[in-house]
Amino acid sequence: MRASFEALARHNVELVRASGAHTVVTPCAECARTWKLDYEAFFGGSAPKVQHLTELLAERMEDLDLHANGVERATFQDPCRLGRHLGVYDAPRQVLTAVPGLELAEMPRHGRRGACCAGGTWSNCDRFAKQIQVARLREARATGAEVLVTACPKCQIHFRCAMKDPNLESEIEIEMRDVAEVVASALA
Repeated sequence: MRASFEALARHNVELVRASGAHTVVTPCAECARTWKLDYEAFFGGSAPKVQHLTELLAERMEDLDLHANGVERATFQDPCRLGRHLGVYDAPRQVLTAVPGLELAEMPRHGRRGACCAGGTWSNCDRFAKQIQVARLREARATGAEVLVTACPKCQIHFRCAMKDPNLESEIEIEMRDVAEVVASALA
């Protein structure tokens, strides 16, 4: 397993080197974590700057011509890889609150105290993980938000899976969007 990871890391690092890129930007929290923490050693001291898309957007919000996009109230799910692993909590919130007309309604457990979506590994979606997901979806719904926004594909997959439970569907159903989708829909 480790040999496969190292081979893939070397391959990916070489692709970035060959491109001449000085910055790697990704919309995926797990990819940002992998590039920043796991691949750094493979660059041999010359790693590019790695940013999650929300970090880049937060830096460049004044360059964007944003308009109301119909989302009036949203809540944000802090991805574990972006928050706990990389310490990125403010950038997604800065991006969301820059969208005109959008109110960010925080769940009780957010930021450094944020709760996981229970999808840290693909192989661990059992009844305990489902209980965590349902509890988190209830927290999101309790904010009065119409949209649950995240910056992690895994969070979206696991929450959408939990919402398909026929016994709970209407109780925990909430629209899900990625931060990038929210911003894109607000562009002029």
